[in-house]
Amino acid sequence: MSVRTDQRRRTQLVIAASAAVVVTGLAIAAAVMDARETWRPDVSGPVLPSWSSAVVSAREIEIHGSERFSVEQVEGVWRMPSRDGYPVRPERLAELDAYLAALTYEGARTANPARLARIGLAEPGQENGGTQISVRGADGAMLAEILLGETRGERVYVRQPGRNRAYAARLGDGAVVRPDMLPADAWLDLDFLELGLNEIARADVQPEAGPAYRLERAAASARNFSLRQPGGWQMITAAAGNGPAAALGRVRFREVRRADRLGGEFVAVHTAETFSGLRVRIDVKALGATRWALITASAITDDAETEAAAINARVEGWAYLLSDLTVDRLIRPLDRIADPRAETEDAP
Repeated sequence: MSVRTDQRRRTQLVIAASAAVVVTGLAIAAAVMDARETWRPDVSGPVLPSWSSAVVSAREIEIHGSERFSVEQVEGVWRMPSRDGYPVRPERLAELDAYLAALTYEGARTANPARLARIGLAEPGQENGGTQISVRGADGAMLAEILLGETRGERVYVRQPGRNRAYAARLGDGAVVRPDMLPADAWLDLDFLELGLNEIARADVQPEAGPAYRLERAAASARNFSLRQPGGWQMITAAAGNGPAAALGRVRFREVRRADRLGGEFVAVHTAETFSGLRVRIDVKALGATRWALITASAITDDAETEAAAINARVEGWAYLLSDLTVDRLIRPLDRIADPRAETEDAP
């Protein structure tokens, strides 16, 4: 009986000792994890110390946040492959360069993955995710990469992709602001067409439905456009034609693609002329429910030749997506701005 009791006691002691070892191990592991999370390395200096050399050798910049896209340098021009190679804004690249060059470490922050979302540094594409910038050279080698999180005043939270440690960084003297990196359209110059509301003298419109018409004014000081063609129509109000006539005063396109890749068919035309002698023609192409603009410019006077050439150099080979609001103004049907005059019987 005593032998069995001793064996039972030894078994209980072994189990207790094993449990103590496990508990101690867990406690040590937890302490190590806590230490890793609370320990903060000293950091100072530029966030991207090799940025200046990376920029010189860069051939591709990838932006990954709520959407993912890249810009590539092709024969000295930065273009966006996902937009058929449309050129990007040079000033956007300059802003990104100045911004990343100015980032300097302020101090280390959390290394707890569960807390990264609180400062906008979760994985790109996730809720509260950061914006990852990756720069590659001609051979595809990674030259620089950084994940940008929330910006709070002059402070921005950053971390290296693939690592959990977050850092706070500052923008030097605060003179540099964070550029708009998303959406991708922020990199494209889609608001280049601006004839000026007071510069348009005449507009000829062939809508998708109904008769063509012409709106005209004698001078820039004239408040309203008059309906010159066709005859037999009367404007609903004195200002009814101002919307269609001034549609090219300033236009913001929504998207761009190569014209030779665009299907559809031509359905309408809008041509505007300025007092300085510039003529801009918009051929509107229907592709499903969307409307796309193909643009050509010409000079009526010698003074407008330089401007017409500049527009043509920019738009040749490209088609631009029109917003619904622009479509409504650009090719508005005649019966929405004028009524047919009532026919009067001749006196006996």
